[in-house]
Amino acid sequence: MIHVKFCGLRRPEDIEAVNRLQPDFAGFVFAKSKRQITKEQAAELKRKLDPKIKTVAVLVNMPVEEAAALANNGIADLLQLHGDEDAAYIAKLKTLTEAKIIKAIRLRSGEPTANAGLLAEAAQADYYLFDTFIPDAYGGTGKTFSLSLLNNLSIDKPFFLAGGLDADNIAEIIRQVQEDARLLPYFYGVDVSGGIETDGYKDAAKMEAFMKAIQQIL
Repeated sequence: MIHVKFCGLRRPEDIEAVNRLQPDFAGFVFAKSKRQITKEQAAELKRKLDPKIKTVAVLVNMPVEEAAALANNGIADLLQLHGDEDAAYIAKLKTLTEAKIIKAIRLRSGEPTANAGLLAEAAQADYYLFDTFIPDAYGGTGKTFSLSLLNNLSIDKPFFLAGGLDADNIAEIIRQVQEDARLLPYFYGVDVSGGIETDGYKDAAKMEAFMKAIQQIL
């Protein structure tokens, strides 16, 4: 089963589309970006969300106590760390909340040692999320990365793929990962944001096309 996360939700109509399409996760961005929402907005959106869909707080270098509070106060079911959070940060966070943790690893082309170091720092997380490295950006860039960058990594837990995914490329990307016997046991899900938007806002038709593209190959 490939789990699907729609990220960067910020309007009631986004939630309406999600409730109809039933991805597994709904992501709320708390980091500075065009998709950023407040805790109050996230709480209101969650009240409208189908309870079967888990919420994910996307964070960039948020103070660890504030991150834990998002989960402990019921706003987020999972916490996604998308900044420079290191092993010490993750260890501290796990003492403050029982929420599962996703650690984003932004892969750099031609730097296998650096990528392996990032993986090691994320070892205490519950899930990895592999995304594209772009200087001065922590995510949401809409850029894909070569799956060959995963070849030299000792992946030992479930992972999400992110970065430039859309309805046109998702089937081929999933197929490539599923054909890799080393990656397949840990391939947990996909994370999409820009690929389901038009003019910077979530597009219900693109969200539906993304889900259909995945369903047709499963």
